[in-house]
Amino acid sequence: MRDKMTITITDLHGSKHFTVHQIIKKVILYIIAIIFLLFIVAALVIYFLNHEIETLNTTISELEKRRIALETEYRALEKENGKLKEKIAHKSEELKSMEDRIGEIEMMIGVKPLPQTDVWKRIDFASIDAQLRHRILQMIPNGSPVPFKGVTSRFGWRINPILKRKEFHRGIDLKAKRGTPVRAPADGIVEFANMQKRSGYGNLLIISHNYGFKTFYGHLKSFKVKLGDSVKKGDIVAYTGNTGLSNGPHLHYEIRYLQMTLNPRNFMKWNIKNFSDIFEKEKRVKWASLIDLLMHQSKNLPSQSQKPSRPQTERAQPPSRTARASSAK
Repeated sequence: MRDKMTITITDLHGSKHFTVHQIIKKVILYIIAIIFLLFIVAALVIYFLNHEIETLNTTISELEKRRIALETEYRALEKENGKLKEKIAHKSEELKSMEDRIGEIEMMIGVKPLPQTDVWKRIDFASIDAQLRHRILQMIPNGSPVPFKGVTSRFGWRINPILKRKEFHRGIDLKAKRGTPVRAPADGIVEFANMQKRSGYGNLLIISHNYGFKTFYGHLKSFKVKLGDSVKKGDIVAYTGNTGLSNGPHLHYEIRYLQMTLNPRNFMKWNIKNFSDIFEKEKRVKWASLIDLLMHQSKNLPSQSQKPSRPQTERAQPPSRTARASSAK
């Protein structure tokens, strides 16, 4: 009986007894154990899969939020891009308008646009005589407007000493005591002489010179000239000061050519001895056409020997002896 097992099944009709061998008993127990293990494994797998699904759902939710954020950012960038395109188009129109204006100014002063060739190849320096050179230096700004004592701020990008931000310095700041006389660097007409508060120039003087050149003088103490006055090279036009956005007495000096700001230092060093240097240092000015124009004008000017003489009145000739004798009779 050790190798056998009795199974009793009871129902309404009575009890029935079944005798099962011990080996079969072990097999049944193993099968039950395996089924139980499979159930546990299945439960663990289901739990792991549920966890992975929750993780994936969280990831999908985050990706969806990121997608929405990227779409919003894309729309904002697209809108900004549209604005930039409009600005570029507007600036292109302004540039075209500026080119047209420059062309009109060139036509007014008689300068025809020339190909961008080497200035040295176009200008025949040997043909520029001493008289013409002095005339050019009389009409186009050169030399320092105040006795040169040094530079406190150069032309170009800098950190504004008062506003403490990076900005383009359109001129040059020259050391000068308050009340130093400012002299015109060339012949011209006073275009502006007044206080400018918004720009920071303070008392500002603008002189319009020949052939599109202008000079600006900022932070002045007072003016010696007024709007519309004609000035000659070397005339005292103002006195240095400390007005406007300034941290000390000095002269802010600018040179502009057809609205372009030029480095004043190149013109301050320009004189009769180094006459040709400016044509190499300042290439934004169309020197070739300008010199051609000046040479053409100088040829049409009457020379000293060709100045018309005053008409001589006929002098009454004294009567001859014969005439006197006849009159005496």
